[in-house]
Amino acid sequence: MQPKVSVVIPCYKVEPYLDKCVESVVKQTLKDLEIILVDDGSPDRVPEMCDEWALKDSRIKVIHKKNAGLGMACNTGIEVATGKYIAFLDSDDWIDADMYQTMYDTAEKYQAQMVFTGLKIVDVNGNAIGVLPHKQTLMVCSTRYEIENLAHDMIASEASAFQERTLQMSAKVVLYNQSIITNNRLRFVSEREVMSEDLHFNLAFLCKSTCVCVLPQSFYNYRTTCNSLTRQVNLELFEKIKKMYRYTKNECGNLGLGGDINLRIMRMFIGYSRDYMRNIFRSNISLCKQNKAIKEILNDPIWKPIWENYPVNKLPFKYQMCIWLMRRNSIMLLSIILKFR
Repeated sequence: MQPKVSVVIPCYKVEPYLDKCVESVVKQTLKDLEIILVDDGSPDRVPEMCDEWALKDSRIKVIHKKNAGLGMACNTGIEVATGKYIAFLDSDDWIDADMYQTMYDTAEKYQAQMVFTGLKIVDVNGNAIGVLPHKQTLMVCSTRYEIENLAHDMIASEASAFQERTLQMSAKVVLYNQSIITNNRLRFVSEREVMSEDLHFNLAFLCKSTCVCVLPQSFYNYRTTCNSLTRQVNLELFEKIKKMYRYTKNECGNLGLGGDINLRIMRMFIGYSRDYMRNIFRSNISLCKQNKAIKEILNDPIWKPIWENYPVNKLPFKYQMCIWLMRRNSIMLLSIILKFR
């Protein structure tokens, strides 16, 4: 008999967290699950832990593969999933007990191909921090216009909005109809090639859907380790942010998304770049290297058409101030605003 939901869990270097993650799926109120643990060549005890879980619960399948990254591990899970619906879960996170039952019931009630929920943030020890911005009421979107609006809101908000986005792009808070994935050969791109692989998967799926639901509840517990003011930073990341920006523009064009989509993509790029600069200012690299990295970002020619076309004056004041400093290369003041915000 076909399972109601296949849950794909990529596993890599998550030895301290894997048991809590898998246990939260095993204890779901929806029992008719297929649980697929994809060991992505993890060098710790994760492969053995996956096999141990398979011995405990007959619903669990384990796939051991060579390391290729999160997106490719999700694709491996897609290839073997047999459920009517499919969900994805990061192996250092966990979910509330009624998540999949609620999402499955919603999908069946409205014949939706896609069901979104919200996302809760917890610290490395599992303590609650907050909830990311999300829709506050149930939404049932069944027209092309309504579904395109969801795609827009997932990329970024309109300029005047205070929140960066009102629909999270993570694939981990979505239940997908498996037939849409199979019939359209939808797959994740590699995060090693293009950032935000979840966004691109969701955009492609949205454009193939005729009904999409958004639930106001947040069932997913996302564990963040970004709780220190001093951390390492990848000084090559801006090149990946630029590649993501260009890739998303091209992808949205191919998908036929119109309206203010290019302005939304610009806001997304500005937001990613701003967060990256904040991480540089908060990093443990020398002040000299920080200033050099920030100058290279601010002087990149990619900004010229953005500053010429994006309605900066419509942004909330604090974002306007940040851009004003960026355009004038005021690195010291920019560091104060970003580092201590």
